This record gives sequence, structure tokens and C-alpha cells, in this order.
Amino acid sequence: MRKWLIVLMAAVAIGATGILGWLYMRQDRKGPEITIAESKKNSYTADMTTEDLLEGVKAVDDRDGDVSSSLTVENVYPNEKGDEVTVVYVAKDNSNNVTKVTYHMTSEENLMGFTSGARTSSDNTDTDTDTDTDADAETDEALQDENEIDSEDEEESEITEEEKAQEREEEKIDQLNPQDPRFYLNTYYVEIAKGTQIDRLSYVKDIQDDKDSTSDLYRKIQITGTVDVNTPGTYELTYYVVDSNGNASNGAVLTIVVK
Repeated sequence: MRKWLIVLMAAVAIGATGILGWLYMRQDRKGPEITIAESKKNSYTADMTTEDLLEGVKAVDDRDGDVSSSLTVENVYPNEKGDEVTVVYVAKDNSNNVTKVTYHMTSEENLMGFTSGARTSSDNTDTDTDTDTDADAETDEALQDENEIDSEDEEESEITEEEKAQEREEEKIDQLNPQDPRFYLNTYYVEIAKGTQIDRLSYVKDIQDDKDSTSDLYRKIQITGTVDVNTPGTYELTYYVVDSNGNASNGAVLTIVVK
């Protein structure tokens, strides 16, 4: 009798496991696919609206079909030279599975003024005005002010690519809503020798959220982008997570330069 009871319990356990596995497999865990038409205009101007940026962009889900109505522009940020911008598109399906893609557009105007740490022409004008205003000050004080300005300019010119990338990513985090997860990397810019293998998850520093734990979010990490370590060039990987409430984190961009 006891033997039959054990067999029955084992059968029930196997059946329950099978049902749970079947239910798990039926869950929708894949986000929609975002496509960008080849005919889409790839030049950017500062007066472009969200509607302009979404033109030619479509999101289709395997189960929910066309979910293009969920498309949003999460962020637009320029490169270091100010002659190109990266547009981050986000879409989600009815199960709150989120997909993010980046799209590069050339800029028809110089966007250096929008780059972190950059000095605009108005900054230089203000400095000149202040110098003129203080013309009545003693000569020694005027020279000291000029030396301080020169020192500040030198410090700004010494900002590394890694520091610039970190400042840019911190600005993106500051723009998040309070309920959105925060995604942090150990570094946002790295240079590697050709042929060096990389561990993508090793660059993750921390993920913070008002609802989910870091360990839970770590299992939900999504990484988009590719890196060909055998071909010299500049590559980008975008890291993000979506918490259990469907809130998407910032897209933390890691720039990898293969030399």
C-alpha cells in the first residue's frame, strides 16, 4: 500500500511539474520587434518633434500584432563631435514586455552646445562681459581672474572619453520618473585590443528600483547591440530592465572601441 502511495505521489508531482512547465512556456516573455524603414530620413534637426522621429518606425509583436501605438522616443543625445545623434525608441506589448532600439541620425547643425561639459558661444560671451565689467578692478585681480578661467578651460579639455560618457549617462538617469528602475554600469566607455573577449554582464554595477530587488532585476537584464572583437571599430551595447510593474529603466549605453 505504501509503495502505491509513493508511486501516486510521484505521478502527481510529475504531472504538476508538467503543467507548470506548460504554463511557463505559454507565457509571453518576448517583446515586440521594432523596425525602421529604409526610406526613413536619417538627418536630424533640433526642431524635429516626436512625431517626426517616429515616422517610418513600426513595432510588431508575435502575439499582439501591431503595437506601434506604444512606440515612444525615450531619449535623443548627440555624440562627442556634435554631428550625429542617437535616438532611443521604446515599445511594449500587452504583457508589458519592453523592447528598445537605437537609431543613429546625422545632424544638419552642430550640437556641441548640448554635449556635457561643452562650452557654448554664450559662455565665452559672458566671460568677456564679466572681464569688461571688472575693468575698473585692480590689474592684479584681473590677471588672476584670467588665469583662473584659463585653468578651468584646461581642466575641461582634459576630460576623458570615459568621463564624458559617464556624464551623459548620468544625465539620462536624472530624467527618469521616480518609479523607473535605475541601471548603472561600472564604466560607459572601454577600449580593448582586437581579439579580446568580453563578458557583457561584468560591466553591470547596480540596478535600483522602488519595487523589485536587485537580484530579481539582474535576471531580467536585456542587452541590445553587437560587438565584433575581431574588427576594429566603435560599438555600442545598450543595457536595460523592466520591473514587475512594467516600468523600463534607462538604456545604459556602453561604448566599446576595438583597436
